[in-house]
Amino acid sequence: MRARLIGLAIAVVALGAVSGCSAAASKPTGMFDPCKEIPDTAIRSAGFDPRTKELAETLTGDSVKCKFTSAGGTGVLYLEHPNALAPMRSYESSLASAQSVGESPGGQAPVVTKINGRDAYLGPQILLGCAVNLRTATGVLTVQVDYSDHNDCPSAQEAAAALEPSIGSR
Repeated sequence: MRARLIGLAIAVVALGAVSGCSAAASKPTGMFDPCKEIPDTAIRSAGFDPRTKELAETLTGDSVKCKFTSAGGTGVLYLEHPNALAPMRSYESSLASAQSVGESPGGQAPVVTKINGRDAYLGPQILLGCAVNLRTATGVLTVQVDYSDHNDCPSAQEAAAALEPSIGSR
């Protein structure tokens, strides 16, 4: 009888451990990786083909960046977010940096806005396309769009709106 109770207790503890592990495994931890965590359906909703995904180089190597091509081939979407190697950089510090660029001679000030209720800012305008920067729990997700035949900033805002729900609380 005692051996049976011990066996039952071990089974209950093991089942609880397995359940706890599976629940934890389904909930992302660590830094947000838009290249892995934003689903293909959201990429398609933004007007881009998830099958064209490529990892892209970054200047400093402290962020994750991926590239998608539009279904028609005339546009490019870049998603970039700091990785675990990046020094902690908040949305506020990123915005302040963009504002200082806007204050320099010939600079363009960022436009503060909301995308689906999430803090965001556009710009500063870049040579290739337009970027929308969305607040995340661990930094800023940059959604950059470059179309050869569209107005890039409205396209970037539309893409950011389509992708934003995928960020969740990340």
